[in-house]
Amino acid sequence: MILPKDGRDLELLPYAIAIPVLALVIDLAFGEPPNRFHPVVWIGRVIGYLDHRTRRGRKAVEKASGVFVVLFPALLFIISLSLILALTRELLGAVIWAVASAMVFKTMFAIRSLETHTAPVVKDIQRGDLESARKKVSMVVSRDVNRLDRPHVISCAAETVSENLVDSVLSPMFYFGLAGIPGAIMLRVTNTADGMVGYLSERHRNVGWFAARLDDAMHYLVARLSLPFIVLSLALLGKDWRNGWRSALRDRRQTSSPNKGWPMATIAGGLGVRFEKEGYYAMGTGSVPDDPTVILDTIKVMKVTAALFFLLVLLPLFTLLGIHVQLSVENWLLGLIG
Repeated sequence: MILPKDGRDLELLPYAIAIPVLALVIDLAFGEPPNRFHPVVWIGRVIGYLDHRTRRGRKAVEKASGVFVVLFPALLFIISLSLILALTRELLGAVIWAVASAMVFKTMFAIRSLETHTAPVVKDIQRGDLESARKKVSMVVSRDVNRLDRPHVISCAAETVSENLVDSVLSPMFYFGLAGIPGAIMLRVTNTADGMVGYLSERHRNVGWFAARLDDAMHYLVARLSLPFIVLSLALLGKDWRNGWRSALRDRRQTSSPNKGWPMATIAGGLGVRFEKEGYYAMGTGSVPDDPTVILDTIKVMKVTAALFFLLVLLPLFTLLGIHVQLSVENWLLGLIG
């Protein structure tokens, strides 16, 4: 374990424990900051610029560029944001440092955003406005939603929440716990790069290989670790947790991703419905949901799972390891600038 290098850092531990708690409060109360202030938006712009500047035509060059497209933004934002936090701590004190760290960490995960982008679909469905529901769903998925019927629109929204439970909530928490702000940034850069260049289109077939493989690797453990937490959440909410467990073991391999099937199959089974993308997968039990409140139930499972993971994984891991990694990186950068 990397330990703080002096006694002053040990004095920061009480402030450090407040970082993830404050970040969670900020997310639930305010959601996402404006794009111009959002580090993930900045990360996306850097990745987009590097992708645009990549020379095409030679496989080896494109593959090497694919590594650069991920690692350069990761190092750039880890160093720059860690240095800003280090200087904030030195110049403005521990309280402001903790608040600034919480604000950075908050931008690396999204609980409220998942709810605000999917919960409105319920009202559209209930008042019979399928076109409006399709439009809202189209903002958070890449598939063509124009021909989706009512049950498949509901399924699509619920799938989005369950799929992103790992990508946008649990994995950022895990890597923050493991390595503080640098760990959360590394995960978010990888995930953003995968979303932008990791698709198997002809343009990104070679450039996107590294982002896609690294993203799969970084989510691999967390996706499987999500199973007991989702099952416990289903039990606490009075849902069929046993069926959720069985569905996960039976249907987890139906998606092209090695990771996304775990939370999707568990939640679908636990809620007694089938999540279906026609021609690609069908997981869970029963029929494709016709009741839009399934979306709200999925959001509840997501929130309870996030709370359990926060308490049982993030806080202990961050206390034992993550904060020490973060402080070591900050102190190292301060040493470099004298």
